[in-house]
Amino acid sequence: MKLAYTIVCRGSWLSLAQVELFKKKLQSLNPEIILHTVIKETKGDKEQSTPLHLLEGKDFFTAEIQDELRTGAADFAVHSMKDVSGELFFGNSFYRVIDRDEIRDVAIFNETIINKISAGLPITIGTSSPRRTAMATEFLKKALPKLHEQDIQINALPIRGNVDTRLKKLTESGQFDGIILAVAGLNRLLNYAPAKETVQQLLKGKRMMFLPLFECPPAAGQGAIVAETNLDNQDAIDLLEKISNEQQNLAIIEERKYANKYGFGCSRPFGVFHYDGANTHFTFATGLAQDEKPFTEWNFDRPILPENAVVFSGSDYMRSFYSESFLDHTKIDVSSKALFIASHKALHSEALVKQAQKKRIWCAGARTWNALAKEGIWVEGSADGLGIESIQSLFNGPLVNLCKNEFCMVTNNNSVVGWLSEGWKAVASYTLHPQLDQELVAKIASADFIFWASFQQYQAAGQYATKNVLHACPSGKTAKLLLEQGLKPIIFPTIKAFQAWRTSIS
Repeated sequence: MKLAYTIVCRGSWLSLAQVELFKKKLQSLNPEIILHTVIKETKGDKEQSTPLHLLEGKDFFTAEIQDELRTGAADFAVHSMKDVSGELFFGNSFYRVIDRDEIRDVAIFNETIINKISAGLPITIGTSSPRRTAMATEFLKKALPKLHEQDIQINALPIRGNVDTRLKKLTESGQFDGIILAVAGLNRLLNYAPAKETVQQLLKGKRMMFLPLFECPPAAGQGAIVAETNLDNQDAIDLLEKISNEQQNLAIIEERKYANKYGFGCSRPFGVFHYDGANTHFTFATGLAQDEKPFTEWNFDRPILPENAVVFSGSDYMRSFYSESFLDHTKIDVSSKALFIASHKALHSEALVKQAQKKRIWCAGARTWNALAKEGIWVEGSADGLGIESIQSLFNGPLVNLCKNEFCMVTNNNSVVGWLSEGWKAVASYTLHPQLDQELVAKIASADFIFWASFQQYQAAGQYATKNVLHACPSGKTAKLLLEQGLKPIIFPTIKAFQAWRTSIS
């Protein structure tokens, strides 16, 4: 096997950071490998004034790079997978995904954003992506803290340039209140020595919101780095095989199925992501199809029920299992930098809201996020109903940079012990009291299939289920706790995924 190779890429900091990561992986196989980098300027680099979706043609960031590969001037081409378009893009080459970072987008705001919201002034967001324009701006109207009687108005303006260029425009131009970027790119720049200090300075004083996956799904392949080589370059192929991540490759294949159907990159107003969790695997896509009609698609292992099976869904009876009483003297640990709010009921008093406003706030899902926003609370992000494990890597990344011991969970009395046993700090702000009536008990007892929307529902009513009933639940903590009970539940990605499946069989 030869020891010297040439890599072609774009000249942006982000592209060079991705190549550095690629080099480290190759040199971990053999420290004697010699790697030379060639930088090519692409059409997308030259044309910075026009939104990408208005440019003629495609492959704006890849065509010139692939030309170097095809002519044999380079052994490897390294791309952001999101820039790779077309079903046949790799038709004459061999490729592998060699790394994938966080897939979410993040909205980054100037520190003046609170004053603008309080004054009821319109907010201007910079993005050249129809996907982000359609989804993120609509979500932010509900997610930004409500500090004025008027509804929040958001306008989107085009913005182009590399990540650092866009951050400079946000800081210096006065044209934008916020911009939307991919988390992966920022994480990589913060881990890349030549860019780190500049990016840190540009982020100083900024407020962030990490956009939820289901309301604001990313473009296919977002966060992934792909390396390709020619089919006759067997030495390069062998190296790619050794450093590739098979799970990430399969995830990209699933996402590109939807991109082939609905459009590649950020130019189409739809998003898609594949998720591999501890106990669930699925693909989710939503947005506007080519005919501009809205669609939502789930792809996961769907259970097949016996004919005439009686289905009971705890999601239809969210208020019927328990009543709540609020604890008036809950004290949140002052040493905690961040709070994870497990339910929209958790911050039920003015005193708790005031304590929370001094912390960085994360929450369980969209419902809780919206409730907190109505209380004037800035929420950084949520677990999308997938459980806190789904965002642990985000916490550990350089952009969020929060450790487990810096969090305090604010939840109900039944859940505190579980959090504490897992090494989290936790406090209860309300108490749950079982309140099952006979009609509800009878429905549970007659069911062949029971979907428990939370572990608390199972705690309250699991005893009334028949021995042979099929249990089901959403992923995350509910699934984990049911598995610990010795059950083998059918695990759906989320409550909404279960509801979509139930509608499809009715």
